Amino acid sequence: MLPTAWQSVVYADIPPGGSVTVLGLGPIGDMAARIATHLGFDVIAVDRVPERLARAQARGIRTVDLAQHAGELGKVIRDLTDGRGTDSVIDAVGMEAHGSPVAKAAQQLTGLLPDFLAKPMMQKAGVDRLDAVYSAIDIVRRGGTISLIGVYGGVADPLPLLTMFDKQIQLRMGQANVKRWVKDIMPLLGEEDPLGVDSFATHTLPLEQAPHAYEIFQKKQDGAVKVILKP
Repeated sequence: MLPTAWQSVVYADIPPGGSVTVLGLGPIGDMAARIATHLGFDVIAVDRVPERLARAQARGIRTVDLAQHAGELGKVIRDLTDGRGTDSVIDAVGMEAHGSPVAKAAQQLTGLLPDFLAKPMMQKAGVDRLDAVYSAIDIVRRGGTISLIGVYGGVADPLPLLTMFDKQIQLRMGQANVKRWVKDIMPLLGEEDPLGVDSFATHTLPLEQAPHAYEIFQKKQDGAVKVILKP
């Protein structure tokens, strides 16, 4: 998790003294917001789950409650940044973005299908839910950078390439190159614990409760952000 969050901040290419919007405060987004704050950047974190917003606020991070600003997130962020948008955006949401009810139903349907049917449907039937990445394109300032760490599937929904071209957006994405970031991360894991790693997990449960752990995380219940399973 930590290497992925670190890479998302590095890929965001935030300029010195610059600003970044973090979309989604699950474990990766939460940690990315902490890292960006630790490095001295101005961070705006966006989510719709009260407990997750509260965790960021407790660390002095500005937050925007998406539940209160549906459909106007870009305007809200620009209002907070003198009309420019943030220098960078980290999309830590991916396919869990709240979007089209039809897309949501199609995504849920794949969970009921045999693997040989579900896999091509996820890859080719266009069940992407691209609200977060569209928001990132809207939010980022002209000439800014989007770091896409959330995972998307499917190929039917096109990116708005003309808008991206006109705004001169740089888009960086990919899985974490863990070994590359080890030397940068290790100094942050000492006794001072500037990122709050030691207290980051919200739940510690026995291994036999793994199904329950996955359920409360997926349904965003009981303040679940990061669960440790112990044998």
